[in-house]
Amino acid sequence: MTKSRLFSIITIACFVSILCIPLGIVLMIYYTSWKKKTKIILTLSLTAFYAALIAFVLFVRPSINSGGISLPFGSNSGYTAFDSGSGGSGSSKGGKSSGGKSKEPRLQDTERLPKNVKKSQGSGASKAIYPILFFLFMLFLIIWLNLRSKGKSNYENPYVDTNKYKLPLADNAKMPMVHFLRLELNENEKLNFATETNQKGNEGNFVVTNQRAVIFSVQENVEIPLEAITGISSATSTVMVIATTEKKYYVFMPENQMKYALAVLKWTAKK
Repeated sequence: MTKSRLFSIITIACFVSILCIPLGIVLMIYYTSWKKKTKIILTLSLTAFYAALIAFVLFVRPSINSGGISLPFGSNSGYTAFDSGSGGSGSSKGGKSSGGKSKEPRLQDTERLPKNVKKSQGSGASKAIYPILFFLFMLFLIIWLNLRSKGKSNYENPYVDTNKYKLPLADNAKMPMVHFLRLELNENEKLNFATETNQKGNEGNFVVTNQRAVIFSVQENVEIPLEAITGISSATSTVMVIATTEKKYYVFMPENQMKYALAVLKWTAKK
């Protein structure tokens, strides 16, 4: 497992824990290879979510009816909910109020509390569902973006640290150390760039020196002198086209290596 993928897993775990979202944002910005646009969107969204969650926990309280609950019984009738409704005379009639059916309609359980009190019940839970749904949506977005870019930008060059190429390359730029032993160098020849090629069934390597561009593959090995190159371009995000007066050569490589291969080969060809 590569270091970038390991930090990606830790970052997603921090987001899932909710409490560690700030730590996850830091790891995402400095230690993952996610796209810059993705990092910006997730940083802004998760920061807003975390702030809203803290505000909800600290400042939102259940509504309290400080004025009391008004009962649905008349205040001037002279009796309470425990009286029969006819004062003292009701109690002297042979227990009709106790043994027989009460003349007063019995209050239903749903009428014991005012409507405004009933509506306030569960309001806290309904408010809490919105940040939870938002968080689940952001988690789905993170997973979807990483699955979409899987296998495209997580390639690590085994021959050179591409972070040492400062693009765009200046005229007096210095090339970093390239560790590629498959090519036998000529006198005063120096390696400027190397990467693996990934054409299915024809994998190999692509190398740029200060004298030539070399394509190693299963089918054949090609050496192209720099002075023979008439054009350098990219057909797609993973296919480079090197044109000469006689032929065009197509080099398949990982997407995140394309910008370095193009920049170094164009820079070297001008020398």
